Amino acid sequence: MGKDLSKVTTTFQFCDGGSCRKAHSELSVREARAHLRNADLWHSTHTIKTRCNGRCEDAPTLIVQPGNFWYKQLDQQKVIEIVEAHTTAQSPVEAYLLFKEGGESVLSDRERKVTPVVFKPKVHEEYGTVLVARASASDQFLYPVLKTMFEKFPNFELLHPIQNTRITTEHQVKYTDAFDLMIKGPEAELAIAIGPITKAMEKEVAPEILSRKVGVSEVYWFDNHERYQGAIHLKNRKGKPIVNFLIPKENQDLWTYLMTIYLEMTINSPRIADEVTTN
Repeated sequence: MGKDLSKVTTTFQFCDGGSCRKAHSELSVREARAHLRNADLWHSTHTIKTRCNGRCEDAPTLIVQPGNFWYKQLDQQKVIEIVEAHTTAQSPVEAYLLFKEGGESVLSDRERKVTPVVFKPKVHEEYGTVLVARASASDQFLYPVLKTMFEKFPNFELLHPIQNTRITTEHQVKYTDAFDLMIKGPEAELAIAIGPITKAMEKEVAPEILSRKVGVSEVYWFDNHERYQGAIHLKNRKGKPIVNFLIPKENQDLWTYLMTIYLEMTINSPRIADEVTTN
């Protein structure tokens, strides 16, 4: 039988992602659990090892609930102070906080600067002068984008080494495999690998999966094209094309979605750089 959650008043969520493990997060988990056992607090608290909490630069991290208290750069000494503060005084240890509910900023001395996606002018051998934005190729971004394209706004052309076709009807998009996103419908059926594959994993992954693993996602914006508003080019890590999607001018719903949700820009004031690059 699992823990009786009706008796739990405080929950400690220890990040167990790659960066935190490298920073020895497991040592803090062990100390916290030993302390809670010996202090007879085991049944009124709960400890959880999560996947990545998204603050790798502040590893190891810990979240305490209630209160949404985030702690940074954890170690065995700090974690005991934090556990005692929350279980005896129900208050945080301010000196170790990364963030707390109601806070106006993240208290990090390792903050990574997030560079916004920007369109850059580019001379393309086929399209001429266009605007190109290097977007995220993470599955956290690509899965919702491809799902929206095929299930909500189908009206575009699909260019693939095996099949070139026009998508005019809804297709089923499934991402249940470790790596492959599967697209299936009356006009197209293909697999695109979007799942995370680290360098350490590459030797264990089949070559055909690696060849279709998206490493680069580029959004093209055509200024004066006769038929198309823009395109999405997906390439593998070696820069070889996997699949391209051409978006016709009449599909403004899809283009607006890509600009506002995928690229996080506004239609009326997109981010555009000045320098021109060549293909």
